[in-house]
Amino acid sequence: MKQPFDILQLVDELEPVRPMSMRRALILPVGMTVAAIAIIAAYAGLRADLMAGAPHPMFLLRAGTLLLLGLVCAATLLAMANPGVGRHSNGWKTALAAALLFPLAATILAVAEQPSGSSGTMQSGIQCLTFSFVGGFATATPMVLWLRRGAPVAPEKAGWLTGLAAGGLGAFAYNFHCPFNSIVYTGFWYSLAVGICALLGRLIVPRLIRW
Repeated sequence: MKQPFDILQLVDELEPVRPMSMRRALILPVGMTVAAIAIIAAYAGLRADLMAGAPHPMFLLRAGTLLLLGLVCAATLLAMANPGVGRHSNGWKTALAAALLFPLAATILAVAEQPSGSSGTMQSGIQCLTFSFVGGFATATPMVLWLRRGAPVAPEKAGWLTGLAAGGLGAFAYNFHCPFNSIVYTGFWYSLAVGICALLGRLIVPRLIRW
């Protein structure tokens, strides 16, 4: 005799799942950023103006822009782990547009042959890239793990946002050591660091979060 269908059997082995909290999701990337700043400070030292308690305006502008880019992109990205109808944010586009003012200004100065201060050396630029990549990798790891717990429906966009968030936060951490205040240096090396991180995110992250 055919047994009657018991709907209760479908839920016998189910266990409650802890809700995905945005506040908890942001703790690890922010914590990794703070750790990156501490490691950079211990390994390479802090900027002289910070040590003197009188930060240069370029440091403040660069820090604010990078932190805004990193946090807004990270928040948008982490929200993608729990998609919903009508839930979207374009704040990251505004943050990115603000960050693009640095390479735009650097390009204008370079074309006009009026560089604002030293553009730095190749060695210092490579150091900028290296520290930004290491810090970016550290902040990207918990974000990718968070996405794997959820169900992102736009993996390519998630890849771009991961790279932008990680690059912004990684470069923000290096900014606490970077001794250069030149708009040309900032527009080239920092933009290059964030841009490469964004490209790597687009190429790598979608493969890690598909479901």
